[in-house]
Order: sequence, then C-alpha cells, then structure tokens
Amino acid sequence: MSEAELLQGLFSAIGSVITIFSLFFTMVSGYLAALYLFLGRAPFALRFVAFALLSIGLVFLGGSVAVIQSIQNGLFAAWAKLPAPVVNLTELRNPLPVALIGMLPVSQQEIGVGIGWATAALVYVALVYFTFLYRWPPLGEQHES
Repeated sequence: MSEAELLQGLFSAIGSVITIFSLFFTMVSGYLAALYLFLGRAPFALRFVAFALLSIGLVFLGGSVAVIQSIQNGLFAAWAKLPAPVVNLTELRNPLPVALIGMLPVSQQEIGVGIGWATAALVYVALVYFTFLYRWPPLGEQHES
C-alpha cells in the first residue's frame, strides 16, 4: 500500500472510533436519563431487561472497536515498512509534543486505547451500581448533603 492509502485508512479508523465513542456517549446518556426519570424506580425485571439490552449494545460497540483497533495496528505495521514516510511511525503514534517518548514503554496512542477501554469498563460498573444497587429517591425529592 502507498503512504496515501495508509493515511486514508488511518483517517477512516480514527473517524470510526469517534463515531463509536459518540454512540457510546449517546447510549449511556440515554440510559442515565431513563434511570433518573423512571427506570431507577422500575421493577427489577424491567431494569434487568433494560440493562441486558444496553449490555448487548455496548458489547457490539466494544467488538467493533476491537476490530478497528486490530485494523489500526495492521496499518501502523504497514506504515513502519514504508521506505521514506513523510511522518515517521514514532511521531504518528505520539502526536502530542509531550516528552513521554523513551520514558514509557508504550506510545501515546496505546495510552489512549487503554484509557478508552478503562473508561468504558468504569462506566459499565457505574451503570451496574446505579441500575441494581443504588436506591433512587422518588422523583422530585432531593438528597440532603
């Protein structure tokens, strides 16, 4: 593949990740609104079904991101084989001008991937808590701090 084709593939992968993050944010925001407005006080069976459907959607998004991540790793490997790229692979994987190169065994891109997966896992755990453990007050009542 040429450098232009690889660059286009990387742009497409980045665009796909941004789209999937947007879908993740939309799903979680909608679910949180539903929890606050009615689902938090709904019977267990309804909360379970809603959470199962949310989980299926999140698994689908996670699987899509895992595939894109594999494709992106392949594109980075192909980029490393280019004879004289305009941007070298180290700069491509470390786009921010922060002196982490050489200090850490991973690139900024890999740190971003780790942060993304950790965020998704923490959000999922928080949704488990708010769906099944947290006791939502009746709508309109405020908690006293």
